[in-house]
Amino acid sequence: MSLSNLRPVLMGLALASLPVLSGAGEPPPAASPFKGEYFVTRNQDPICVPFARSLNQFRRLDFDVCHPRLSEKYPQFTSPAWEAIPFDLGLAETILKNPSRGATNADWWQVWLKASAALRAEGKLTLWRTRIDIEDDGALETIVRFDYPLAPTTGPQAQEYVVEPPCPYRHTKLYMLDTPKASLKENFNRVADNLSDIIHFTGGQVFPGQSNGYYATSSLTIPAYPDGERIGATRGMVVYQLNNWGAGDLCSINWVPTGQYRPLRPSRSPR
Repeated sequence: MSLSNLRPVLMGLALASLPVLSGAGEPPPAASPFKGEYFVTRNQDPICVPFARSLNQFRRLDFDVCHPRLSEKYPQFTSPAWEAIPFDLGLAETILKNPSRGATNADWWQVWLKASAALRAEGKLTLWRTRIDIEDDGALETIVRFDYPLAPTTGPQAQEYVVEPPCPYRHTKLYMLDTPKASLKENFNRVADNLSDIIHFTGGQVFPGQSNGYYATSSLTIPAYPDGERIGATRGMVVYQLNNWGAGDLCSINWVPTGQYRPLRPSRSPR
């Protein structure tokens, strides 16, 4: 998206967020009771702007607060029905190793197994299951969610640190367990490490055999590309459309703390 098209998206979203904005159409001053505001910086799907408006119903919450952020004012956004299932170590191993990712995750299994011993003994690890029709073809896909309170560090000293209590909208692992189409399972699980939560949008693009209004989100501890850092964002979110190819990222939504918003200006061309 060009900068000329991006500016109206940012301002259009802000203007639709009344009464948060001042009369000048700028984000609220630092004295505002709101912690921050969400701005769309990449808009490639009908979900992007309305979802950011829904998120902005929760401006009193800091970005890192664990909350589903599904507003009653935006009933077009819903969460699939998740049912708790007994924790199974073999299934946890499949989710964490994720064969579709090759050997990328396999090295973490022994590290995780050792670090999670106490949590497993105390029954603190949870598995959930949902069945949804991603492709609008009448067949249900079974997806499991592992509320994963351990996160790997990087570097030569491989270890896990505890995230407790885990947030089911962020500290999770998703894995497609069953579907009539092997290619869909492979495609979904190849990108599953990027996904944290699943939502349905009634205004989403529905193409029978391809997509059915299901999306996934991924919360970032850094601003989302593009332009998140340039507008003063400290956190970001990417929205993916779930489809027969797995998941495609379509929206970047950035969270800017109150008082830190910077208007987006075109970059200078090199002389």
